[in-house]
Amino acid sequence: MEKYEYGAMSSKYQCEAENKLTAYATMVLHFDRSAHLIALYSPAETKEDSWMNITGAISDRLDEVFGGDGSFDKYVEAHIPEIKACYKSIKKLVG
Repeated sequence: MEKYEYGAMSSKYQCEAENKLTAYATMVLHFDRSAHLIALYSPAETKEDSWMNITGAISDRLDEVFGGDGSFDKYVEAHIPEIKACYKSIKKLVG
């Protein structure tokens, strides 16, 4: 399990997942309608996957990160148990 740190505005959270895609899906579900404000903090290599966008248009970017057209939704549907476990691991670090 790897730890991932993320947040928006003045909040910062940590979750644990087997891979970054499960962590990302969990983050998006955690922030729901504010998912476009998520900043990725660690591990450092996750920063290049950023989908932060002030306009809220993140669907295309998420599909790009997850592997192509419609891939974010397909990933979520196929990995519900892993995402639920990751969601349960969320810890608030700041905010």
